Amino acid sequence: MPGNGEHGRPGPRPTGNPLLRWFTGGVLPRTFAALHHRNFRLFWFGSFLSLVGTWMQNIARGWLVLELTNSPFLVGLESTIAWLPAWIVSLPAGVLADRFSKRKLMIASQSVLAVLAMVLALLTLTGVINIYHILIISGLTGCFVAMNAPVRQALMPELVGRKDLLNAIALGGAAFNGARVIGPTIAGLALGAIGAGGCFAINSVSFLALIVALAFIRLPERTVPDDGESAWQRLLNGVRFVARHRDIRVLMLMAAVYAAFGVIYLPLMPVFARDVFQAGPGGYGIMMSAVGLGALTGLLTIASISRTRHRGRILMAGTVGLASLLIVYSLLRNFAAGVALLLMMGFSQSMVGSLTNTIIQTLAPDEVRGRVMSIFTMSFLGMFPLGSLLAGAVAEKWGAPASTMLGGCVILLSLLLVNLLRPQIRRL
Repeated sequence: MPGNGEHGRPGPRPTGNPLLRWFTGGVLPRTFAALHHRNFRLFWFGSFLSLVGTWMQNIARGWLVLELTNSPFLVGLESTIAWLPAWIVSLPAGVLADRFSKRKLMIASQSVLAVLAMVLALLTLTGVINIYHILIISGLTGCFVAMNAPVRQALMPELVGRKDLLNAIALGGAAFNGARVIGPTIAGLALGAIGAGGCFAINSVSFLALIVALAFIRLPERTVPDDGESAWQRLLNGVRFVARHRDIRVLMLMAAVYAAFGVIYLPLMPVFARDVFQAGPGGYGIMMSAVGLGALTGLLTIASISRTRHRGRILMAGTVGLASLLIVYSLLRNFAAGVALLLMMGFSQSMVGSLTNTIIQTLAPDEVRGRVMSIFTMSFLGMFPLGSLLAGAVAEKWGAPASTMLGGCVILLSLLLVNLLRPQIRRL
């Protein structure tokens, strides 16, 4: 039907309220091209509202762990347990994504996550919460987050098509980081007013926004021919595809190093806020918001140049920038300077993540995209807990700044190896 914008062809220019036109996708600048697609608009707005609640919970949970234990190591351990299930769940989730409705899989995972958030809220509000409750719920939450991640990534081309894929990924990241600006700010205020339990309860309710949005998304039925392969064979074929594709293989390794060392500062933000900058929970919220604001700016920049032919070069430049900023950040002791640097780190971090994701999706054919993205999820989410555990251990012995110094140096070394062994990455 003409004018529906479902295949990247915007309809006739409508008249009336400009704000209404923006929300309905009628007239949009190139930066927001993917929002011409009705399905993506529903998904984007639902995700954004849900993610605000998720960031509130992340902030409250990290602060609660530090208050309960007074241990930087346990702060890192909690983050490790939250992300460790990616090693177990991601690959089977990719097989499911290539066989079943991604929309229905997401509705199921979001529903379980809402229940787990409410359980955490009730335990906290009743005053019986302890570190073991948090670790168990974090582990269960991590299982469903890891299942959801490759499904979400593989769903993107179905929502917008390949033409607007980088734009959609950038705008999806913008929703994530826009929520990272708003969620921590609200959480920093809410921790003093309603406590961690109230933040957890708000997060539980916020999942309804994405669940309802997914229920209204309409996609054509996709039939997958039965080739007689077992789930195990499908999984192995996905691994073999990645292992044989040189560029994807190198990008996966880059993503793994980035996840383990490039975001090593994030699980230690409560420690930086309290012990390095003496900024308290309010400063903690400001710091997390600064990362989100920087990332949001970076993603909107990427969205504006989504059809560039220099993705590989921008990816390499962004990685160098992030590594250098980590090293400088480790030397700072001034709160205002730290916040300014976090803005720049968020900018570089968002560019690296969105470009790596997009290049891999572009190189992967449709029939194995779910499995390829499950390996990407494992490379990213699976390595993040190892980096968190290492960060916690280093911070416990030598302080949080030593962790970020280590992260920056490792990334620079890995990038040097990539340039020596696979310089073609710059031309992707």
